[in-house]
Amino acid sequence: MNKKDLIKVYPITPDLKLLNIGTSIPGYGNFLGAYLLCGEKNILIDVGPQATIPNLLSALAESNVNPQQIDYIILTHIHIDHAGGIGAAIREMSKARVLAHSRARPHLIDPSKLWEASLSTLGDMAIKYGNIEPVPEDRIIVATDLMKLDIGCGIMLEIHFTPGHASHHLSLFDRAHGLLIAGETAGVCIDGSIRPATPPPFKMEETLHSLDRLIALKPEQLCYGHFGCYDNATERLKLMKQKILEWHKIINSAAKSGKHQEEILSILRKQDNNLDYLNNLDRDTYQREHLLLINDINGLCDSYST
Repeated sequence: MNKKDLIKVYPITPDLKLLNIGTSIPGYGNFLGAYLLCGEKNILIDVGPQATIPNLLSALAESNVNPQQIDYIILTHIHIDHAGGIGAAIREMSKARVLAHSRARPHLIDPSKLWEASLSTLGDMAIKYGNIEPVPEDRIIVATDLMKLDIGCGIMLEIHFTPGHASHHLSLFDRAHGLLIAGETAGVCIDGSIRPATPPPFKMEETLHSLDRLIALKPEQLCYGHFGCYDNATERLKLMKQKILEWHKIINSAAKSGKHQEEILSILRKQDNNLDYLNNLDRDTYQREHLLLINDINGLCDSYST
């Protein structure tokens, strides 16, 4: 696939764009996204893994934004597919400060444990994503819950801590426009179909509480890390909460009866019509989803004892 075919810029609002920064890795061309918010200050939300940084820079150029014009990079969380390229990105964005959860800070400074966890969870996929480089301490700003970031032009971003998918997860809310950038707290959306994102060490009760916090905001538009922005945000959040509870029940029952992961996935596919999207995927994209769904099952199994 030609690199230009991978790079697309999707306008969401006059100020917000979704950057499709998918790599040439088969099956990952329309899955990894970053958000560009332009006001008096320019904000990037997530940067993807190291392998996507050239595409991220190309997408910025397509958006007529110079890397030196980025003021802040906000990380919803520091999993490799959202933040693995942060060290490489800030070399190109010398003005940018990195805003992240306090629990993310030590792993940004020394990403060795994060890299080991990525290898353990994703295996060869982590290697394809690329190494995680450190971030200088003086480039990091520690986010606080309910912190507000005024970027001008009437845009005020509220930071809401939303642990569960990761202990260092945060979501961003533009109250004036009813727009929520939820990382993976709201799960994953593939061509409109949603599924939970529950890799180990997933914390179910924390996730349900985080979803309740986001539902209480009554957002109108929901932006997923994977992938795209959709209306009916509050209903989508409620559906994700319901789906996590349903998957928990199904997986718990199957695991207790001795079913292995592939059998559990087969049961999920029979009982959750939203997983019908798997039938329409090409081989490489299906392999990606299969890997991630097995991780989701593992995370929900782990959650029983936590």
